[in-house]
Amino acid sequence: MNRLIAPLTIAAAALLAAATAHAQLAGRTVSIIVPQPAGNPTDGVARKLQPLLQKELDLTVIVENTPGAGGSIGAQKVLSGQANTVSVLIASQTEPILTPFTIKGARYKPEDFRAIALVARLPYILVARPGLAAGSPVELAALAKKSATPLSFGNIGPGSMIHLLGEQWARKSGVKLNQISYRGVPPVTQDLMGDQIDLSFLPLGGATLSMIQSGKVKAIASSAATAHPQLPRLPTIAASDKSLADFVYGTWIALLVPTKTPADVVERLNKALTTAMKDSDFQAYVASSGMELATGNTLRELDKFYAAETQLYQGLAKDIGVTAE
Repeated sequence: MNRLIAPLTIAAAALLAAATAHAQLAGRTVSIIVPQPAGNPTDGVARKLQPLLQKELDLTVIVENTPGAGGSIGAQKVLSGQANTVSVLIASQTEPILTPFTIKGARYKPEDFRAIALVARLPYILVARPGLAAGSPVELAALAKKSATPLSFGNIGPGSMIHLLGEQWARKSGVKLNQISYRGVPPVTQDLMGDQIDLSFLPLGGATLSMIQSGKVKAIASSAATAHPQLPRLPTIAASDKSLADFVYGTWIALLVPTKTPADVVERLNKALTTAMKDSDFQAYVASSGMELATGNTLRELDKFYAAETQLYQGLAKDIGVTAE
């Protein structure tokens, strides 16, 4: 008898949690907050997920771009909440983890967020303006060392992942860079294409792959451990020089909610997102953009992932010597 009661009790509890989550979300709008401008890789993913998530939740789902201050404006908007709206942040490690560590005005901590889905993983590509007289990591390092003034490098804010990668590459290569901050990846790429700045690290998502393939920007090397299947001839930074052997970094796109979000709502959002990610058209978009569809999306796995990433990247910022501005 007890063997029958136990599974029935578990099933009843699951149904009750689902009913509670449905009641808490009923009549509300889900807003996916993109803390970067339109055209950023996170923006592209958000807009592909929007109709799929709307279908799974049977609720209105919208996408809002709220860029600025290293992504902290969008992150804070999610934490502050909006009436009759469930706000979800779509971000890389920059906005929830690095920005509160490096920008004094960001009045939140990584622990204020909880990951509810890990969508994609992607490398960074060290890219140059088309007219720069260097085509390989060795040539670039040599050019930077003999240049009378530091090469200009575009980032998306002090302490952002792109900023840290630029500083780490420069430090290990024995050169200096002139760091210039922008309000997101799209304006960085605009100035690269226009020969207005020399270098940047761009995440291989969104339009980056097509810009490389069309020659609008010059790809120098990848931050990944191995060659990317869609850029098989592009060398890795780690293989270019012994001093850079440990230069292996990547980024990710995840969706997060405030840690105070009720557990049953978190579970419903997690289930809806993981189902949406199984859509064949969405998976084709991820692959064609140069990204890798992520795995490990149980809530327990996501909690461990987010805690480990927080420790890793705040440690990197400390090692490089980045201080809050």
